[in-house]
Amino acid sequence: MLKRPITVEDLYKFKFVGDPQVSPTKDKVAYVLTQVDKEKDGYYSSLCVTNLKNEGQQFTNYYSNERLVKDTSPKWSPDGNFLAFRSNRTGKNQVWLLPSNGGEAIQLTDIKQGVGEFEWSPDGKQLALTITGDLALSSDKNEEPKEEKSDVKVISRLRYKGDGVGIYNDDYKHIYLFDLESHSYTKVTGGDHHFSQPRFSPNGRNLFYIATKAEDQEWGYLPAIWKYNLDSKVESLFYQAESYLSALSISPDGKWLAVAGHTRGERSQGNTDVLLLSIATGNLTNLTEGYDYTVGNLVGVDAKYDPAEPRLIWDETSSHLYFSATVGGDCQLFKVTLDGKISGALSPAVATITSFDLVNDDKAVLVLANPHSTGDLTVQDLSNPASFSKITNWNQDLYQDVHLSTPENFHYKSTDGLEIEGWVLKPFGYEEGEKYPMILQIHGGPATAYGNGLHHEMQVMAAKGYVVLYTNPRGSQGYGHDFVNAVIGDYGGMDYEDIIAGVDYALANYSYIDQSQLFVTGGSYGGYMTNVIVTRTDRFKAAVTQRSICNWHSFYGTSDIGFYFTEWQHGHADLWDDAETLLKLSPLHYARNVKTPTLILHSEEDLRCPMEQAEQWYIALKRLGVETKLVRFPDETHELSRSGKPKHRIERLEHLIGWFDARLN
Repeated sequence: MLKRPITVEDLYKFKFVGDPQVSPTKDKVAYVLTQVDKEKDGYYSSLCVTNLKNEGQQFTNYYSNERLVKDTSPKWSPDGNFLAFRSNRTGKNQVWLLPSNGGEAIQLTDIKQGVGEFEWSPDGKQLALTITGDLALSSDKNEEPKEEKSDVKVISRLRYKGDGVGIYNDDYKHIYLFDLESHSYTKVTGGDHHFSQPRFSPNGRNLFYIATKAEDQEWGYLPAIWKYNLDSKVESLFYQAESYLSALSISPDGKWLAVAGHTRGERSQGNTDVLLLSIATGNLTNLTEGYDYTVGNLVGVDAKYDPAEPRLIWDETSSHLYFSATVGGDCQLFKVTLDGKISGALSPAVATITSFDLVNDDKAVLVLANPHSTGDLTVQDLSNPASFSKITNWNQDLYQDVHLSTPENFHYKSTDGLEIEGWVLKPFGYEEGEKYPMILQIHGGPATAYGNGLHHEMQVMAAKGYVVLYTNPRGSQGYGHDFVNAVIGDYGGMDYEDIIAGVDYALANYSYIDQSQLFVTGGSYGGYMTNVIVTRTDRFKAAVTQRSICNWHSFYGTSDIGFYFTEWQHGHADLWDDAETLLKLSPLHYARNVKTPTLILHSEEDLRCPMEQAEQWYIALKRLGVETKLVRFPDETHELSRSGKPKHRIERLEHLIGWFDARLN
């Protein structure tokens, strides 16, 4: 059967698998299935449970006329008899409980503002919860009416806003214990601090969690791990970190605490490592110090809805840890012993793991994505990376119907001889001897990567008859500490040379590319580089710059991260002493050089690369007579292309490809 080209509207048909959780009995896996609702213009999620042989059954399927219901974060009770999960089915996120053999869900918590994280105690009698703001129960009808609050925002701290969140309020996130029998809440933490990632020790006597209590939380944000004794109710500092921390994990024997992080301070985009702490002494060992790849999945795609965070998972004997790592364009599974011996890859190449869990030392379950799959639940034989079986195929009907181009991988030398990795997608209906226009795609970050996942946007471009070129220039993750840091202090320098050398390589080696019809686009850092490119060359017929930066001087004070990201990325360039340096790094400074027709796509609620960046670039180009257009997306953040409202995502793609289509010969 002839397959049709994929379309922008096919976004509505994708189904996304994520967050697998193996039951304590090792015979079941719960996971999250996320789908797109065209009518409600959003996403909804349900829970599924499989016996490791097939897709299994849908455990939750709650529908509401009022909202898009998201059942997420499945967590088995320690005895495996129940499955707890978080759901917004009553309005705010609460914890619900299901018997392991299915049935009706029971609501456990009734917090007015909703519940954040939750974790089972080892005896299954309590949950550790995070709750933001003062404890307030939905069922409490006797509370005194609160005074009406002003809607005026008074700001007095440096870190006062965040993309996707908005202006921070004065409520702090605290940890509570919830008793499943009495449904009572006991507050564990206090003070004007945020607490996260609560983890019980295996004996249930201690609770570990992360918080920053340093007086200066503004300029150098460095969290700490705290230990709370549930008997004495005494909290103590366990480890003062020197970086952001995630994936807190305590060994089954209770002797070790593992965490993903590093020791280079907040401002570092080098590798994230597996750090090991002795619970008895607090001594720290970096288990992956000699391993020049980063923990976690940094391969960026727009066809993913996996909510799972990076994980470190212990084996049953507490002798080694499993972790995923980004290696070039792949994210693969590895394990490390307590003396730092790292295995070879335990999962296949030309694929990316978005999340995983361990069955035993012989078997793991992965959400495994590749250029032809958004990610399916896969059972992996840990003794043989090539031996795995896919047990879900939720997108089978779509994959059977549409053509997906297969990336061709290549390596090339940049102008200084450094090797760079790249890929090309051939257009739909490719015929030998024909010539096709090419779109250059530049990823964001810069410390992310392109690689072996399904990118809907690129597939649509190929379906529309374009060759798609994408590369990982220096500054990308997956190629070692020095490679990812090489961009710092050199934006628009050798990274530009890497990208343009990739274009030259493609033109020299792929004769089907029409050299007279080249186009360029990118988002975030990729948008910045798109702006840089059009100030330096006219070889591209048109450009689309997305959620971009054009002025580093104003970015410093308007972005949620600008005040530290700007100095960090530009070699400690100071706002006042190095104002000229920041201007010379800004495409706005060179706007008079631009001749390329440029479309500007930007979200109005983007606090990472604020709307003012798009406005400055638009006014400059318009004032200078460059053919340009500004498209503003209301109620969208920096994440528009990945998790924005489906209708906006589709319209964005239509604007993007339409701008190029209109300029084809």
